[in-house]
Amino acid sequence: MKNQLVSILIVNYNEKSLLKPILDSIDKSSFKKYEIIAIDNNSTDGSQDFIRKNYRYVKIIQNKENLGYSGINSALKHCKGRYILFLNNDIEIDKGCIKSLIKAIESDKDAAMAAPRLVNFYNKKLKSNGTWVSRAFYNGHIKENGKNYPKEMPYLGVGLIRKDFVDMFGYLFDKDYFIYAEDLDLGLRIRLSGKKVLFEPKAVMYHMHAVTTQKAGRAFTTFLMERNLLMTFFKILSVKNVVLYLPYVLLARLAAIAKDILSFQLTTAFSRIKAVFWVLFNFSLISKKRIEIQKFRKADDSYIFQVFNEKHLFMPKFIV
Repeated sequence: MKNQLVSILIVNYNEKSLLKPILDSIDKSSFKKYEIIAIDNNSTDGSQDFIRKNYRYVKIIQNKENLGYSGINSALKHCKGRYILFLNNDIEIDKGCIKSLIKAIESDKDAAMAAPRLVNFYNKKLKSNGTWVSRAFYNGHIKENGKNYPKEMPYLGVGLIRKDFVDMFGYLFDKDYFIYAEDLDLGLRIRLSGKKVLFEPKAVMYHMHAVTTQKAGRAFTTFLMERNLLMTFFKILSVKNVVLYLPYVLLARLAAIAKDILSFQLTTAFSRIKAVFWVLFNFSLISKKRIEIQKFRKADDSYIFQVFNEKHLFMPKFIV
């Protein structure tokens, strides 16, 4: 294990106050063979100067604009590690987290990614038992249920991934997603290529949850989530299953819109409608993405669907 090198990537945008906690937690890690690359999305709050002054060993990649979580792609050509640990800036990692993730991914040659267990940063009580995704292409976290941990999961927005897998596609996250559902798109590309995402509950990260995105407002984030989930649906599944499940996907959106209207969340309802029309008017772009992704297909949809689950669609959301 001592010969492994991990490239740790942290995306930041105007959250200087979050940099010290995450960087200090990495410094306390029992695993030391790593490099840290901070990707800054054109912050104006002094984030870059803070890193240069206090963490001189951190390499900074400066994006000229705010590219969201997809801005992480800018750092890929600078990564020297065999593995990439990609992180939000609203995360702290446990001391043994990186070692546990490396041990997990090395245990299975078919694992392209190892994902940690997320724990709520503030109360330490809410714990994630992995993630779920429905054939309606809605998704979320599963509340921890004792020690009955799944071995695989469909996706996660942080984790350790093999660099050669990322190099195969040429990007980590689809640049047009900005943020939201980019992690699901990654997870399903992993399944499409015949690989898997392992869940490693011994690897713990403490998540502040959406600290950097909640400022955008619910309407905008709803639009991004709906748009990106629909793009992933059309990009990943076979033509047969796109046709088969499209009514289910649209019915789920209609139900969500109706719920928003009944609860007087009209701007949110409009955002969902706007997302559907965005997909309709940009379908040529999505089709081009689909053609490129399908070139990497090594597994049929039955393998992809092994990590899908419908029951959580009708349960309250769990957020860590």
